Amino acid sequence: MPSTLLSFPHYASNPYLTMLTVAPRAAGWDVVDGIRTLRRLEMRAEHLGRGDVLHVHWTSPVTSGCQSAEEAWAKAARFEDVLTGVRSRGADVIWTVHNLIAHEADHMDVELAVAKMLAKHATRIIRINPATIEETAAYYTLPPEKVVDLPHSSYLGVYPDGGDDVASRERVGVPQGVPTVGFIGQIRAYKGLDVLCRAVEIAARTVPDLTFVVAGKVVPAEDHHTVQAMLSASNIVKRLEFVETADFSDWMRSSDVVALPYRRILNSGSLLAAGTFGRTALIPEGTPIARQFAEQPWVVTYAPEPDEPTALAAAIVEALQGREERRRAARAYTRAYTPYDMSRDYLRLLESLAGAVELAA
Repeated sequence: MPSTLLSFPHYASNPYLTMLTVAPRAAGWDVVDGIRTLRRLEMRAEHLGRGDVLHVHWTSPVTSGCQSAEEAWAKAARFEDVLTGVRSRGADVIWTVHNLIAHEADHMDVELAVAKMLAKHATRIIRINPATIEETAAYYTLPPEKVVDLPHSSYLGVYPDGGDDVASRERVGVPQGVPTVGFIGQIRAYKGLDVLCRAVEIAARTVPDLTFVVAGKVVPAEDHHTVQAMLSASNIVKRLEFVETADFSDWMRSSDVVALPYRRILNSGSLLAAGTFGRTALIPEGTPIARQFAEQPWVVTYAPEPDEPTALAAAIVEALQGREERRRAARAYTRAYTPYDMSRDYLRLLESLAGAVELAA
């Protein structure tokens, strides 16, 4: 009987999760996806036993929708019951530390408690950023003996890509030949779109025809009108809705540089996506991911203090120069660690757990 791998939460639209599980599926693991709520996790996790694995990726669904701290604490307790139940039946728990703490958490103390639960009960803790133990130390302690490295790969071969920038601009509606700054992906408060809007306005004073390319779903939906008003300038090409996988490459290829002025950034799939398409990525210095990619020439950093919009504007102007050299460097980085490589490394981790179980039995 094949071992079961239960991924939580699992979003079908997230290519990282798809990339990660290709090798386990091919090796015969029964990969359970589609589990996005605590209630469904409780129902499915009770069937996990020896040789099976619960892999927790993001903690925000544990307390999402809670109207009070009391409700959040109650759901956190239910989540810990899931973890202890899984372990008591001989199954393993893996936790990937994607963020220092869940973005936009309504109940920060509860989110920290959930992270501490995972640090306590997990069999293995995956770090994507090599500095994860040090960066999370101010919030919670990760037992070093549990931590294993599994870097985030590029997205090479994941997105349909004809490789034609001219055709992509035509499909998206971006004028040919104009310099562009892109912001592609979910539009959330922590991503700093407001700062980027001001930075583009400043940079446009010295860069003729600078065009701002924005595509992504606004989360939460109530912010849609606010974002729409923020993006009202004539030099903006936008689509405020979910970007389908088939269209993602067009929006990315329509961007000469990709700006990621994110706050509290430990890891970023968007940065790897930019590199996959040979785009220069802009990120604030002093962040864990900036330190991780400090030696990569296709990543340009800027100082967010004391005047972030002005500093980011200067970084935009800098990044628009020498793009071909950065593009070559980004493509070389992309080929160095592919989704296939990452998935095979993940399978080896799963097999090491299954092997340990067999030896113990």
